Amino acid sequence: MSIFVQLILFLIALAIICLASMWYTRMLVDKMVFAKHRDLEAITSTGDIPQAWSEHYVRRMIRLRETGKEDQLGRVHRAARKSYLRRLARLSEYVRRTRFVENEETRKHALRSLNRLDREWRTSANEPFPR
Repeated sequence: MSIFVQLILFLIALAIICLASMWYTRMLVDKMVFAKHRDLEAITSTGDIPQAWSEHYVRRMIRLRETGKEDQLGRVHRAARKSYLRRLARLSEYVRRTRFVENEETRKHALRSLNRLDREWRTSANEPFPR
């Protein structure tokens, strides 16, 4: 095989590796930053848990009700509540420390919304269904 063909194959492999790295980096940034901002936007605009957080638990509870296993609903509800409170705490910490917030007034508004929702879930018996 000539050196020219080897060089072309090397460049093609390098291009594929670069494209895969760019795709993976974009996916990680979306998961680490943009998803948090989407969740924060959903909370501040609706005042409730984002649907992305609750859909798994909603499906499980619907399935349990359909199969007549209503005695297990409490366990799923507790798991959902624990998950929501943990995610709210992590999102609050992110809002406190991030530089991706427009200004301090926006940060305070977001933290007030998060704290209010956290208090609701700690003090009430909310179902993990969206309102």
